[in-house]
Amino acid sequence: MTPCTRGREPELLARDGTQIGRAYAARRRETPGYQFQWPEREGRSLLAIVREALTLMTTGHCSYCDGHPLDATGIETVDHFRPKSRPEFYELVCTWTNLFLTCTACNQAKREQWDDALLRPDDLEYRFERYFEYRDDSGKLEPAATASAEEQQRAQRTIDIFDLNRVGACVNRKRTVRLLRHFAGTDQLDDCAYRYLIPLCRAV
Repeated sequence: MTPCTRGREPELLARDGTQIGRAYAARRRETPGYQFQWPEREGRSLLAIVREALTLMTTGHCSYCDGHPLDATGIETVDHFRPKSRPEFYELVCTWTNLFLTCTACNQAKREQWDDALLRPDDLEYRFERYFEYRDDSGKLEPAATASAEEQQRAQRTIDIFDLNRVGACVNRKRTVRLLRHFAGTDQLDDCAYRYLIPLCRAV
């Protein structure tokens, strides 16, 4: 998970997001099986508008695993950080700060799981090295040994819910580390996946 800065909310989402959330909440409470559908606004899919803005926020990387390009692990999707299936979060279905660009693998792993301990890449205080460390032998992420007990618990819940140590991710991280070390000192590093590993490779 690489830190990112949340950009300006798309104008159409700022204008209509609250209303859409309230309408979805009312419909969902009336018909529990109702599934949210992204509406169209001014001839465009609101999903497409949101996806474009989120892509700028993460420079096209998955918000959670930092996979890149996203079609390497499936199609790009928009995740509702606080799940839209839970009554207490119904009205957040079109809330800008609740939306993240993600790969299919992370999205399918998370599904409707929720935990207040989950880390957010757009949190101003979030830093990869504060919560995680990388295991060179296995390609896995683990809670940082220097982190507090609470921080380690948050890191582990984040690893578990997004399945960040799935086999494919570990293999790809090890491959990426080799590439990062090869290109260390060049301007090509930011095009790689798993950007949180760049400091480690530059230090080698």
